[in-house]
Amino acid sequence: MKYMETKYENIGFIKNMIICLYDLMLLFSILFFMSLPWITFSDGEAVKGNILYQLYLLLIISSYYLWFWVKHGQTLGMKSWKVYILNERNQKITLKQGLIRILVSLLGGHLLLIFYKKSLQDVISKTCILKSNS
Repeated sequence: MKYMETKYENIGFIKNMIICLYDLMLLFSILFFMSLPWITFSDGEAVKGNILYQLYLLLIISSYYLWFWVKHGQTLGMKSWKVYILNERNQKITLKQGLIRILVSLLGGHLLLIFYKKSLQDVISKTCILKSNS
């Protein structure tokens, strides 16, 4: 898809939160199935307070977002709303921008959406979430 030729508009706070919720539901199912082997082989004991397990989950979550953002320009939740994540030149974001977005979002980057049209991770990573008009 040629992003430069498409016209975009900002999405609102409510739509952004709905997309986040949709992606979280998808991620929950992925995390559930990816956790089954870990829990099975450890009799459930290795999960509670295990930093390696927590890092494993963080790796899965980060991989989900980075894969879809960098390769496709949108997650599955974004795709259902025809919403894209783009850089300042209306192109797919880079791996570096995706990593910055993830790190800032862990610090509560969506809170800025309450007062501003962009989240903190959008501002710092120089990205934006836009809806396609075509």
